[in-house]
Amino acid sequence: MSVDLRTRVDSEQVPVEARPFFRETLPSLLDAHQALIEPGASELPLADFCIETDGEAWTLCWHGDRASVKAGHHGGARVRLSTQQLSDILNDQSTPVALMSNRLLEMPEGGLPDFLNWWLVVRAALDGRRIHARGDVTFKTATSRSFTPDDSDEEMREFLEEAGYLHIQGLFDEREMKAVEDDFPVAAPHFEKGDPSAWFATTQDGVEQLVRMEGFDRYSQTTAELIDDERFQRIGGIPGIGHVQRRKTGGRVGALSKPIGVVKGISDVPWHKDCSLGRHSYECCGLTVGISVTGADADSGQLRVVPGSHRALIWPAPCIQPGIDLEPVDLPTRTGDVTVHLSCTQHMSQPPVTRTRKVLYSGFGQRPVDPEAAEANRQRLMAVRSKTHTSISQEPGYLGD
Repeated sequence: MSVDLRTRVDSEQVPVEARPFFRETLPSLLDAHQALIEPGASELPLADFCIETDGEAWTLCWHGDRASVKAGHHGGARVRLSTQQLSDILNDQSTPVALMSNRLLEMPEGGLPDFLNWWLVVRAALDGRRIHARGDVTFKTATSRSFTPDDSDEEMREFLEEAGYLHIQGLFDEREMKAVEDDFPVAAPHFEKGDPSAWFATTQDGVEQLVRMEGFDRYSQTTAELIDDERFQRIGGIPGIGHVQRRKTGGRVGALSKPIGVVKGISDVPWHKDCSLGRHSYECCGLTVGISVTGADADSGQLRVVPGSHRALIWPAPCIQPGIDLEPVDLPTRTGDVTVHLSCTQHMSQPPVTRTRKVLYSGFGQRPVDPEAAEANRQRLMAVRSKTHTSISQEPGYLGD
């Protein structure tokens, strides 16, 4: 198996012209990949969906077992996209979720769910990926498990590839975490409102609080030492494909404080994949690593994940796709535990209700990929996905659709 899903490089991007795309390119791809589209699309509530761009309208339709494209607006949900927005979505630089998050989603009729359902169809056509259907993702072992530092990299790698996450108990001790926690108030004066490396949120008592400090390792020597420690660096080697820390010293760690009762601002993020804003085919899968400075459970802001979601073409956000058969699991942690999730694994953090949670986030990305390597990876994935779904789960190198 491999968690390297990259099939594109930025240098190969080309602008998309709407008329030839909707008249020729998309219909051809819908026909070519109909077998990958139909099982999952048949489980979606697909109604006619209109895309307006360049002063023209194009309607995506689902009849029987296949999708088609008609010129004009024939009713149903409708989205208006600029030429650049259309190109960015088709080139996997952006998503419907990105437009919504940036308040750029213009839909006179319908809503985000309509767009996301058809986004799955378009992505399947463009990328040769199978839309997730019930029963597609299976597991050899239980979907919930914890590891210790004494477990082997090989054992953790197998679970990470299958479930998309890891929980490693007791990687750091309470003394180390106490030293990190003591640096939170030391670092805080260096982060002011308006600073892009600082996030603020308002709680129900009207108090505005600093909830995230990017580059925390600039002000916490203990944190900088822990990130360089072989215990942490070992995590980057678990996938076995050369993950590295790309960010420079002094900008490798974000420190989060999750207070109770946030009513405004970003603190506890709903269900999402880290690639939900775009660039899945350019960067996935990276590793996001959380270090529990304080423990966390259902009442204090624990992480939750959807095992196997990295192997499924599903809604990337802002909720678990209605009707899918993938079940979330809780990841309660103790002080010094570490969680790891792939950038394609759907996850969220619960709002704390009894005590504030403190956590550090860092991670590892893949080494740069060149066009030849991206094309080879695309061909490998396409070859696997072109086979019947019942047989590909046994393919060497198969990760999933």
